[in-house]
Amino acid sequence: MKYITYLILLSISVNSFAQNSVKQLSLQLTQSAPNDSLKVVAIFEWVTGSIHYDLETFQQRLPTLDLGNSQSSSVVLSSRKAICGGYSNLFYDLCKYAGVKAQVIEGLGKIRNSSNPADSTFRIESHAWNAVKLNEKWYLLDLTWSSGAMINNSYQQRRNWEFFMTPPAVFLLTHFPSDPMWQLQKRVISYQEFIKGSPFLKTKRLDYDKLLEKYEQLDSTTQVLDTQERIIAFDPKNDNAYNMLGYFYATRSTKTLEEYTAVSRAVREQKNPKEQQQLALQYKNKMFELLNKAELELNKSLDYYNHIGPSAQIKGVVDNKNAIYNNLEAIRKDKEMMNRYFAILGRNKR
Repeated sequence: MKYITYLILLSISVNSFAQNSVKQLSLQLTQSAPNDSLKVVAIFEWVTGSIHYDLETFQQRLPTLDLGNSQSSSVVLSSRKAICGGYSNLFYDLCKYAGVKAQVIEGLGKIRNSSNPADSTFRIESHAWNAVKLNEKWYLLDLTWSSGAMINNSYQQRRNWEFFMTPPAVFLLTHFPSDPMWQLQKRVISYQEFIKGSPFLKTKRLDYDKLLEKYEQLDSTTQVLDTQERIIAFDPKNDNAYNMLGYFYATRSTKTLEEYTAVSRAVREQKNPKEQQQLALQYKNKMFELLNKAELELNKSLDYYNHIGPSAQIKGVVDNKNAIYNNLEAIRKDKEMMNRYFAILGRNKR
């Protein structure tokens, strides 16, 4: 059975030369710094002073998936311009190569509509920023907002330190992470409280320090699952988290089906009938196990996708769901075919 390649790929092509440049830049910026704190300062100063805000890309309001690799650290370093995702990715990679633990955080930013102090109105935009771990403690920073500001409808490069290792309670006035763990607060606030700018009296308790300790022990794949499931638990209407989990399990099912296809092909390509039957019996349990696993992963993916309402308009959801249905039908047919095949083998042995 030929399985369908169906996913809208999130993979980003990597320019190895540019990546080496990111690594070289990290070494150049931090090699003389006596400790991690000063490494972070050096990286922060360079990025906020050397990378310019890409106002043209920002004004297009493109979904994250449509940005492609334009916000990868290698491209940002080459072009010297970025929006929030690019600033965050570059800071993360520079810290990584310097041996400093960092994190890219996605969420919402509360942005003033005017540079006029008398105008207190604001809007909410998708945003990304960073956390960095120094001396066993996590700190928050926003390199995008630290690099400059919008003045009279144009972006002016002007470094400030307002969002450098800012106390979490202050940072939370303007930054709302999708994952509540990154509020870095024992009492987390809701989206409604963030919008209202209330004094945060109606809060939920969250042992973020224990969550972070557990999170750091996970491999990168499990970190993705852990984050998205925590986002949904905190905000059951977060369509982006459902989309990420749907994509994750669909991708996992593809790998499982590829493994099944390799095993079944090895059986089919055995030309000697007797040896083919022996090989089929040898791999019978393995093949059924892989099909059952893929079926479970596809159904889990479909369940997450089904939580996404049509108004979300997330690219690729409908196509991916249709492909999942096709793959589930293909699995059903393969199971029927194998059951008939092994039933015949059983009768021939009698």
